[in-house]
Amino acid sequence: MKNCTKPLYLLALLLIFIGCSKEEDEKKSTSYKLRTEVWPSDQNGKIIPSQGNYNPFSIKTIYARPEPGWVFDRWEGAVSGSENPTEISFYDDLAIRAVFEKDTFKVRTIAGGRGKGSELNQLYYPTGIALDPSGDLYVSDMYNHRIQRWKPGATVGITAAGGNGFGYGPSQLEEPGKIDIDSQGNIYIADTGNNRIQKWEYGGLTGSTVAGGNGMGTESNQLNKPFGIAVDNSGTIYISELGNHRVTKWKAGASTGEVIAGGNGEGNKPNQLAIPMGIAVNNKGDLFVADTYNHRVQLWEKGATKGRTLISGKDFKDDSQINYFSGISIANETTLYITDYQQQRIIQYNLDSDTFEIIMTNDSLENEEDKLSQPYQTVVDTMGDLIIADAKKNRIQKRKIETE
Repeated sequence: MKNCTKPLYLLALLLIFIGCSKEEDEKKSTSYKLRTEVWPSDQNGKIIPSQGNYNPFSIKTIYARPEPGWVFDRWEGAVSGSENPTEISFYDDLAIRAVFEKDTFKVRTIAGGRGKGSELNQLYYPTGIALDPSGDLYVSDMYNHRIQRWKPGATVGITAAGGNGFGYGPSQLEEPGKIDIDSQGNIYIADTGNNRIQKWEYGGLTGSTVAGGNGMGTESNQLNKPFGIAVDNSGTIYISELGNHRVTKWKAGASTGEVIAGGNGEGNKPNQLAIPMGIAVNNKGDLFVADTYNHRVQLWEKGATKGRTLISGKDFKDDSQINYFSGISIANETTLYITDYQQQRIIQYNLDSDTFEIIMTNDSLENEEDKLSQPYQTVVDTMGDLIIADAKKNRIQKRKIETE
C-alpha cells in the first residue's frame, strides 16, 4: 500500500497543475489589452489609465490630461472624437491615441459655453472660480446649486459639492457665491442663500459649516448673504457679506467672526461698504475689497478702521464711470486682477506703483462669441494666463494677458 501512495499523489499534483495552467490560459485568452499613445510626445500630456488588460465587454473611462501649455484636441484609434474623458468597451485588443496641441489660443472657453443648463458640460451663472494645488479648476455654478470640478482638458465637469437640489442639508447648497481652496484641496464655499460657509473636504459627499449657519443676521455668529471668500494659510476665513455691508474674519475652528471692514451701515464713507462682492487677502493680512455698489476698490490694511480707495469710477472717462467691480484676485503679492461686470472688462492693478491699466475689453475682439458679458471672478493659472468666470454667458474663459 505504501508503494502505491506516492504515484497517486504525484498524479494528483499533475492534474492540479494542468487544471491551473488551463485556467490561466482561459483567463489570458478572454482578456483584452489596451494600448495607448500620446501625440506628438509623452511630454505633452498623459492618458489615465495609460494601459492594461480588461475583461470582455467591460467599460473603462479614459481621460487625457494635457501638460501646462498644451491642450487636448482629439482621440484617434479605437475611439475617435473630442469628448474627454471618454469610454471604451472591450470586445478586442484596442489602441487609442490622445492628440495634444500647443495652447496658442488668445481666447478659449475651457468650461461650459454650451448654453444655460444643468448637464455636466453646462453651467448656469458661474460666479466664482478657484484652482486647486493640482491645477484642477473649480466653478461655483450658482443657479445649479453646485460646485463643479473641471480637470485640465476635460469637456465635462464633475460635481464636487452640492448638486442635490437647493436646500439646507449637509449635501446641499443654495445659490453659492464665490469659493476658495486650501493647500489640502478642501473647498470653502460662500453658501449665499443659506447664510453660511461650507467646507467640503476633497472627495467628500457632504459639507460642514465652518462659519455662520445660525440664520440671517448681524450677530457675531451670523452672516447675511455671504458672497466673497478668501482663506489664508492658517485656515482663517475672510467673508464679504452683501446684506451686512461688511467683511468678517473667522479664525479656524471659531464659532464667531470679527468685523474687519465696514459694518457701519451701507454708505460710501471710508469706514463703510455697499454690497461688497469680492475680496482678496495678501500674506500680510491686508484686505482688498470690491466695494461693488460704491463703484470702487478699497484697501483695508491689517488692523485698519478705515479703507483707502485704490480705484473708483472717477478714475475713468465719463462714459464708463459706473463700474460694478465684482471680483478681485491677487497674483505674486504684487498684482490685482479686478473684474468689472458693468463695463465688461478686466483691470490690472500694480500694488508696487499704485497704478492700473485696462488689460481686457470687448473692443479688441472681432468674434462676438468671444466677448465678455458679466465677468465675476478671475484666477491666474500656472502659465500666467487669466481664467475668467463669465457668468451671463454661462462659461469659463481662458485668455492671454495682454495690455489693451
